[in-house]
Amino acid sequence: MPRVSVIIPTFNCASYVGKAVNSVLAQTYRDYEVIVIDDGSSDNTADVLGGYGDKIRYVYQTNRGVSAARNHGLGLATGEFIAYLDADDMWYEQKLDRQTAFLDAHADCGFVHSEVSVIDEHDQIIHMQFNADTRRPVPQGDCRYDLLQRSHIQTLTVLERRSCIDKIGGFDERLPVAQDYMHWIRIVLEGWVVGYIAEPLGKYRWRSGSLMGNPKRLLEDYEAIYSRLLKETILENGGDTKALRIAEERLRNTERELAYIDSIEGRGTSARRRIAGLIQQSPFQFGLYLDLAKAYLRPSLQNRRSVLTGRSTERH
Repeated sequence: MPRVSVIIPTFNCASYVGKAVNSVLAQTYRDYEVIVIDDGSSDNTADVLGGYGDKIRYVYQTNRGVSAARNHGLGLATGEFIAYLDADDMWYEQKLDRQTAFLDAHADCGFVHSEVSVIDEHDQIIHMQFNADTRRPVPQGDCRYDLLQRSHIQTLTVLERRSCIDKIGGFDERLPVAQDYMHWIRIVLEGWVVGYIAEPLGKYRWRSGSLMGNPKRLLEDYEAIYSRLLKETILENGGDTKALRIAEERLRNTERELAYIDSIEGRGTSARRRIAGLIQQSPFQFGLYLDLAKAYLRPSLQNRRSVLTGRSTERH
């Protein structure tokens, strides 16, 4: 039985998935299995992966999203540790070696993650050490409050104990974008600490058209995450007052950001509804009344811009 199970979800990523698999097969650590879940691809993904024979386990499912694909892989995995790799990302060859050693040395860690490189669509490095280059605060140790504030964990850099999965379950299939963030939060709320290795062990690919490039979609997931943390987890029992306050504040801020996006994109009714709800919760937060006034004004401003744009077009 292999010690590490590597789960690779893929969807119409035939041009990259071979590179992802090759980066696993090149690992200096050898005690692993590779499970690739094809989430309903219509390109030649099956042909690409068929060339690997018994080096990988290839499973096709009808399209259900990345969380369902990862959860399918978790159901098949036999390893003590779980590693995640998206089909368009890659690993450095020492990743599993470094991280299995780390978890063996730190029994209180639920998972370990690492610094990450960022590459473009042609494998060219944009950032060698993204966290360091951008001076991002990196969650590590007992980081439940920090992690509730922000998500700075790249899933491709994670090695997780199977015991975490057994305790909290897999990924929330209701979240199309930020399901990994919810997963990490639930782990730390159960009392595990987070390990971090300050060297790049993965290569995260920036691609145009990715879901992560849609700020509204991401914020909607954050809104759902904080709502569910407050209603469906140990936070609702009030055991950790500080965590409860952070989640409530993050939910309010996220709803305010969504109202702003709705307003500037012409969805005035939705914006006003969101802001009115926030005012009901916090009637003495006077900035919300200014937001509400702007939400009434912006549609008329946009109508004026449309008229001006139309006249400009007619001249041409």
